[in-house]
Amino acid sequence: MKVVSLLFTFLLFILISGCAQRIKVPINRLILPESIGGGADLEFKQSGFSEGLLQFTNNDTDNPLLMASTNNQTLYMGFSLGPGADVFLQIPEESSSLVGIKIQLVGAHSKESSAGHKLAITLGMGSERDTFEGDFKIDLKSDVQDYSLIHGYRFNPFFMVYEGISISHYSFEGTIENGSALNSDKIEYAARNILGAHLGIAAGGPSFKFKFEFGVQKIKWTNTEEKQFIYTGYALSASF
Repeated sequence: MKVVSLLFTFLLFILISGCAQRIKVPINRLILPESIGGGADLEFKQSGFSEGLLQFTNNDTDNPLLMASTNNQTLYMGFSLGPGADVFLQIPEESSSLVGIKIQLVGAHSKESSAGHKLAITLGMGSERDTFEGDFKIDLKSDVQDYSLIHGYRFNPFFMVYEGISISHYSFEGTIENGSALNSDKIEYAARNILGAHLGIAAGGPSFKFKFEFGVQKIKWTNTEEKQFIYTGYALSASF
């Protein structure tokens, strides 16, 4: 029944969020360095994203993106592959979904909740196609590669401090369906070697956790000046 409930929640989130695609990159991570240790995790996040808005000044499609930060919801689902490895699916609102693996290199998994140092790496990727409408209707394709190194220290079964660094690559290619007034019907932007750092706390036992995190991001899109963003996020997670 727990598995059925988990899948139902997952499908409900997809129906509510739709497949809206925007040029957004997550600032916060909210991923602990502990593997699940058996079973599955379900997590809802409210976290920061950097957002690049398309500009069509002088009818051009290669203008600098108008950069800002915003917050969005994300659904995270993790499934244990063994004592030290998980596979996960991350579905953010209005951004690119990510499928990845987390491998714990140091320390015991989450179900043991033992004190001490924890260390893990994550590797993820995603590729999506979608259509969204603003000034113009755009068919958009996105590709993502994401890597992170996460360290944490658990003081007791109910409290952990963690920090980490990340590097990501995002690219977007689009075709404008009703852009006859523009100089081109193509859009192409990429942000390589996006650097991120985060620091957070996690409170709770093996079955339920609350996380609060402070994240920093340095990002540079095609034809756009480099920007830095700072944001806080939080998450509620349950293990089954």
